[in-house]
Amino acid sequence: MKLALLAVILSSFISLTTPDDSVTIARKARDRGDVKTLQAEITKAEKSLEKTKSLDDYIRLALFYNWMCEAAESSNNRGMVKEAAQAGIAVAEKAVELNPTSSQAHQLLADLLGQLAPNVTGGGMKYGQRSVNEADKAIELDPKNAEAYVTRAISYLYTPEAFGGNKQKALEFFSKAKELDPQADSPRIWLALFYLEAGKLNDARREINEARRLNPERKFAQFVYEQVSASKK
Repeated sequence: MKLALLAVILSSFISLTTPDDSVTIARKARDRGDVKTLQAEITKAEKSLEKTKSLDDYIRLALFYNWMCEAAESSNNRGMVKEAAQAGIAVAEKAVELNPTSSQAHQLLADLLGQLAPNVTGGGMKYGQRSVNEADKAIELDPKNAEAYVTRAISYLYTPEAFGGNKQKALEFFSKAKELDPQADSPRIWLALFYLEAGKLNDARREINEARRLNPERKFAQFVYEQVSASKK
């Protein structure tokens, strides 16, 4: 997995109104890159959604598709990333339609658009700005939505400066996400990546070690840890 591809691995720790065991199972599957288990949970979520058509079920299903993108990326299955992102976008769009004031729905849509962009021709032009707009809307609706800050920061980090990229803003937004949710591993993983690219290895080691302490099973964190460890001291 190359660093350039990490832009498609986005964080999501959405707190559903009625969390259940399926969310815990799916999150662990994402951490381990367990595509088979995630697909089983997606199928269950789809069946539940067919019956309820509820906002919570739309958000849950979009979240699972988002996690599928990370699990598929950990296996270098770009085709599966694309399929999961496309399916997830349709679900997240419906969630936004049902409740335009849901910060969670807008954040998930932003995340999934960002997942799709690198996997289709001209994806940056087609989906980049829309992803940014959705992330900005999620933050506007809920300034304490840590996941939305991570999503927006990734855009700042990987978008060329001529098109709105800003590494200082990326650092600010990753740091804000860590401040809002100190127990989340995703902001720290991305901060480690940021510092690694900036050549600040001590900072990168600090952040990735803490991320691994918070969530030892996540393959994404292990990948970044290996990159940091392989860098020159």
